Formats: sequence, structure tokens, C-alpha cells
Amino acid sequence: MILITIVPKISMRVLLASESYWPNIDGGAVAQHNLALRLAERGHEVAVVAPGNRFENYVEEDCGTTVFRQRALTFPPYDVYKVTLFPHHNVGKVFKAFRPDVVHAHNPYQVGRAALHFSKAFSVPIVGSNHLQPENLLMSVSRFRSLYSPLKSVGWRFIVDYYNRCDAVVSPTRTAVDLLVGAGLRVPAQPISNGIDLERFSPKNHGEYLRDKLGLPDKPIVLYAGRLSGEKHLEVLLRAVPRVVWECGAHFVLVGSGRERGNLVALAGSLGIEESVSFTGFLDAADFQNVYALADVFAIPSEAELQSIVTLEAIASGLPVVATNKDALPELVHDGKNGFLFEPGDSGALADRLIALLSDPLLRKRFGRESRRIAEPHSIERVVSSFEGVYASVLRS
Repeated sequence: MILITIVPKISMRVLLASESYWPNIDGGAVAQHNLALRLAERGHEVAVVAPGNRFENYVEEDCGTTVFRQRALTFPPYDVYKVTLFPHHNVGKVFKAFRPDVVHAHNPYQVGRAALHFSKAFSVPIVGSNHLQPENLLMSVSRFRSLYSPLKSVGWRFIVDYYNRCDAVVSPTRTAVDLLVGAGLRVPAQPISNGIDLERFSPKNHGEYLRDKLGLPDKPIVLYAGRLSGEKHLEVLLRAVPRVVWECGAHFVLVGSGRERGNLVALAGSLGIEESVSFTGFLDAADFQNVYALADVFAIPSEAELQSIVTLEAIASGLPVVATNKDALPELVHDGKNGFLFEPGDSGALADRLIALLSDPLLRKRFGRESRRIAEPHSIERVVSSFEGVYASVLRS
């Protein structure tokens, strides 16, 4: 569901606050960066407060936005992320210098909590966006998965207690909003998609040149893109590889990186499929948008998705998708319409559905057309208009 609100074109001073922001590669960070740049393009004054990549405060200019970087340290369990320790003093200085009309906080960590504190202190309305669920906290590293069940309720309480102090709450899908409400959210909440640039991610893109650049064979391509982390359950995808390779001669491409990469490479070796799987790491922006055009099918075995930006990118690119039947993935992947769903952890069912698509070019083409149709309401232009409507609403109230 995409809410579109038409509001008068007034310029606002919008402060975004997040513990994970560009150049981090995760759904929330990508969505926030896209939103900040588009708001600036529309004439709003946009500032961002987020961790820096060193232990000092500094300021960056980014395409018409100002980014106030907070001193930060590497977070040991997730070494691609930085974490702020005591950001309150400097966040207060940012509030005084920037004087926001509205604050938009994107997660309930240190920077978000400091932004919440000063929004109340200075009587500035605050909108909270939730891109988080306990799985992201407790399953990102595979060896921590055993902590999930006993700590799930604690995780939800941590999340919901924060958002209940905001003036309005958004999350990217109806599923995500329902999870918050089920966990005790009392603040008015609505779904607004993360959004997608439908010109950048398009069936018109060309990716064949990437075969030579990435050293890929001339075979059908099954693609996964995103972080290689525990909650993505990529071992389920790798265990499906032998049957798919045997029956369809496909090649699997995993784009991205993360803490689980070493474990996944080791698993591929133990399964004897190292010649059929390519781990490319992160790609530059031009190659990344085109890698979807190279693929025949997109596969995502994740069990923790409040939307999944990479799945949005795949369907906008006109790909059929095989996805886990869990959380918000069925909002983008309609079983039998633009792809297939399978139950969590079932590598055999995942293999069956990949084989069905790889064996039927006409089915892939039909599903791909439907994928693009499903993606169109998620255009970034509509999303930015929806957020402008939310900001105007909390300002009025």
C-alpha cells in the first residue's frame, strides 16, 4: 500500500537522524539517502545526523544536503557499521544550528534517541521510521541465532517503546506496520514504501557486458543481491544449487558482502559447488543496476524483511522472483503471478521453483512483466510526496 498525500509546496527544514546512513549498504540506509537527496531536489533544506567513519565530529556536503557526522567507533559484532557512544551533546548543537521544522528518525539507537530527546526539548515534531525487527538485532551473525527466541519479546519492546514517543510512525509495508501494532505500538502509523528509482532500475538496462567483467559463464543466471548476513539465510540458497545446476545448468551470482561471506564460501566448497557460484562483493552503482538485467531469476531466502529494497530493485528491473513466504516479501512477490514463494528454510522447494522458472522462458517473461507492474506504485517520486504529507500533518498538529 502506498499512501500519496497532496500538500501545498512549502519548503521545510527537515533533519534526518540515523545510526546507519550512506555509504552503508542496508535497506534503511539506502532508503534514507534516497529520501534526503530527493527532498533537497524539491527545495527543502535537509540535514542528516549520523555516525562518521572516525572518532571525531565533522560535516560533509552531499548533493544539496548537509551531513553532520558524529564521532563513532566500529561496532565489533558487525564490523561494517559504526556506532556512536555519547552523541547527545553534539546532536543538541546540530538542533540549535539547523533549527529543524521537523525531525525524521530512522532507528531507535543512540543518534535516534538523542534526536528524540531534543525534539521534545525544542518542541519539534518527530516522525519515526522503523526498518528494524528483532531478527536484525539477533540473527545478523549466524552463531547468534540461538539468542533470537528467548530475546524476541525484549527486542520488540526496545523497538516499540521508542516509537511510542514519536508523533507519527511509518514503516515500509502493511506487514511492517502490523508487526509494530501487534507488539504494542499506540502512535498513529502508516505504510510508506522505501521507494525505487524506476528509471535507474528498468527492464531496458543492459548487463551482458558483466559476464566478461565478472568472469561469469554463458549460462542462465540466478541472482541474489544484498548483505551476506545471518538473517538472510543464504545457506538455504546454496543448498538448492546442486539440483538446479544438474537440471538447468545455471550459475549463481551473489552480489554483496558481509560477515557471513567466509562461512558461505566454505559451505559452497563443502557442497562441491564452488564452480557454480560467484561471490562478486559490492559492485559500483552502474554495474549494480545492470546486474539485474544480466540475471534470469532473482532469489531471496531471507527470513527478516520488512520490505526488501533489493527485491524492489529486482521487480522494477522486470525479473521473476523466488522468495521466502515470510514477513513482507509476499507483498512484492505474488505467488504464481510474478514469481513463486517457498516456506522458510526449504531448500528443496526453492530448487523446485527455480527449476520451474529456468525451464520456461515464456513464464519468466510473463512474470517479469507483472513484476514491473507491481513495482510502479513504489516510485521514489510518490514516496517523497507521501513523506511531505506526513511532515505537513505533524506540523499542523
